[in-house]
Amino acid sequence: MSPTKSFVRLNASDLEHLLMTIERALEVQTRSQFFLWAQGALQGFIAHQALWCAHGDVERMRLRVESFSSGVTSARVEAQVTDPTDGLLPRLVDDWLRGGRVPRLLSCQGGDQVGRRQLISDLRNCGFEHVAVHGVREVQGEYGSFFVFAGLDHVPNERDAYLLELLMPHLHLALHRMRLRESGQGSAEMQPATLLSKREIQVLHWVKNGKTNQEIGLILGISPPTVKNHLQKIMRKLNVNNRAQAVGKSATLRLIAHTDTV
Repeated sequence: MSPTKSFVRLNASDLEHLLMTIERALEVQTRSQFFLWAQGALQGFIAHQALWCAHGDVERMRLRVESFSSGVTSARVEAQVTDPTDGLLPRLVDDWLRGGRVPRLLSCQGGDQVGRRQLISDLRNCGFEHVAVHGVREVQGEYGSFFVFAGLDHVPNERDAYLLELLMPHLHLALHRMRLRESGQGSAEMQPATLLSKREIQVLHWVKNGKTNQEIGLILGISPPTVKNHLQKIMRKLNVNNRAQAVGKSATLRLIAHTDTV
């Protein structure tokens, strides 16, 4: 479901808690401090089982992922969320970008879920019935950030969307202070753009534009069998079965955008 433009009122207790949450965020410098803040003050506003924080170039999905959980997240779930090609996180980023960069609320319980049923089903298979995600709209390039709150204890609503908007700058700054202090420790890199070579991206670009193997060969100065070999490698790397699926997945991962630079 997408957040609506309804009015959200915070009472005196909420405002006091919000101020405390922001003050605590300003103290975050290390991974352990971020974890304690996320599992303490932040839980009072957005109660969740697991939090994934991605930082880097959100547009191109060149991201590093930090995982914070109130319990033990299985290796299977961690892989299903963070896999750079088929993971839920890049799909959630894509959904957020396509949805206008506003808080995105997903639940298996009703709401307007057109076009997102598979995503919600896959989240549920990981044990998460209610999920809220948001990122930083104003920061572009390698300093962006994106957050996945999974396993909420209720169907996410307008209040959750409003709180995500209020807290996003503090989440972003706390994450990047932690990153600067503990750069390179305990993070999983996601770089789908490096999955394909420059030549493979060029071939995929022309496939997207409807060219045959022979036409692509003429454009790139290579033989049709060589084009076919490149396509077979592309499909293996993207784990797809045909040209159309390769183009579709490359669009989701924003791989073809890199053709302008090759």
